[in-house]
Amino acid sequence: MKILLIKPPEKEVYTKVPTIAGVAQPMGLACIAAYIRENGFTNVKILDCEAEQIGIDEIGKYIPVDVDVVGLGSVTPTLKNTGIIMRVVKGINPKCVTVLGGDHISALPEETMKEFSQLDFGIVGEGEITFLELLQTLQKNKNLSKVYGLVYRGKKNEIRLNPPRPLMPNLDVLPIPAYDLLKMDKYMPPAHHASFHGKGIKLSPFTIFFSLRGCPYNCRYCASKVMWEKRVRYRSVEKTFEEIDYLIENYGIKCLEFNDENFIINKPRMRKLLEGLKERKEKYGMYWNCLTRVDSVDEQTLRDMKEAGCYFIRFGVESGNQKILDAMDKGITVAQIRNAFELVNKVGIASSASFIIGYPGETKETFAETFKLVKEIKPTLAFFFVAIPIVGTHLYYEAKEKNLILNLDWNGWVQMAETPIMRTETLSPDDLLEMRRKAYKEFYFRPSYIFKMVSGIRTKEQLKFYVNGVLGALNLIKQN
Repeated sequence: MKILLIKPPEKEVYTKVPTIAGVAQPMGLACIAAYIRENGFTNVKILDCEAEQIGIDEIGKYIPVDVDVVGLGSVTPTLKNTGIIMRVVKGINPKCVTVLGGDHISALPEETMKEFSQLDFGIVGEGEITFLELLQTLQKNKNLSKVYGLVYRGKKNEIRLNPPRPLMPNLDVLPIPAYDLLKMDKYMPPAHHASFHGKGIKLSPFTIFFSLRGCPYNCRYCASKVMWEKRVRYRSVEKTFEEIDYLIENYGIKCLEFNDENFIINKPRMRKLLEGLKERKEKYGMYWNCLTRVDSVDEQTLRDMKEAGCYFIRFGVESGNQKILDAMDKGITVAQIRNAFELVNKVGIASSASFIIGYPGETKETFAETFKLVKEIKPTLAFFFVAIPIVGTHLYYEAKEKNLILNLDWNGWVQMAETPIMRTETLSPDDLLEMRRKAYKEFYFRPSYIFKMVSGIRTKEQLKFYVNGVLGALNLIKQN
């Protein structure tokens, strides 16, 4: 069986800030490829259209005529491109089986099947076991109804949704992702990481990395629960370092981006990780960044992280207004936000703070509180995203119920959308875009901030990243 896994192209989607975005490995496809290969389906390849700069109009040149199964991993903004790829695949080989996985179809399985007539199967939730069982079932012509986590068409073309797939209890059963099927030299961190280049920190070779899956928190705007439910599963420390050492030995990785929902969520486990990360920093010069919450940090933990090679921490702050934070069910306070950034600045780790503009209940006054807080806590970087009601989240259903969704074109559901996806009860789309424009302008184009950033440039690579970042920021400021 000849299998091709495809990450759809994004360059037609992310038109406004292409210079800012990095290129990250399609880890979901790499995990699935490794798992099915280990279980006998060895004729598998990955086509990462983003890394290889393949546009949607070119995709037909890369589809083998004799391919048996094409699997696609897609988020909402690339869904239309995914549909185009499926039409191209069926045009080349009508007998080829098409399979879609990812957040969107996991949230809206039956609706997505109805939307795309060329789609044969959808994977709902965690993909490795379901995709393997689907391949085995197709190969042996067995009963599809026995494959949990599958949505498909019956003999009368009716949509059938099987019972959900239980999450695998032990992530250590997963092999190392199939990095060998990716062109690892094509991947790079986002432009803003240039702020931390120098002083022994190298931004490439780069990879994103997961040491756990899931999150126990209740944030109403977050899609984590759509895929992983409200629970956390950890890879063992031993398995985590087995993969990290593989990456160092085979690809010379210098920059590791932990995309765990909260790196500090389990401090006893994290301390064991820090011991190993420190060893690899000292031996191989490998540095790393991570995502965490403001209510997870303390001074000693931050000092230990810095010593172990952490050069950057990403915080989801979301708002500087307590009522908005409570409406999000974020579970943090403004006081905790202030404390976290006071500590991270004291210890000397660079940081970013991400904010949502236009959550239900937002007004110009609440966002004024947010921007006041931004200037007070002094993150190294700040990001301002107009709210996106990601499918499957509480926010999505709230926005639908209140008739707040404005843009039904999936292509527009991106973080830096040119047209807001939703409005609030009191703010128009123009209001939201102007608030975002003003926030970026006032944060990044302060003379003191520009001087600080420019004076830190040490290398040509760093200068290149900066130029790309500035161009992206200017695009955002000018888009109104």
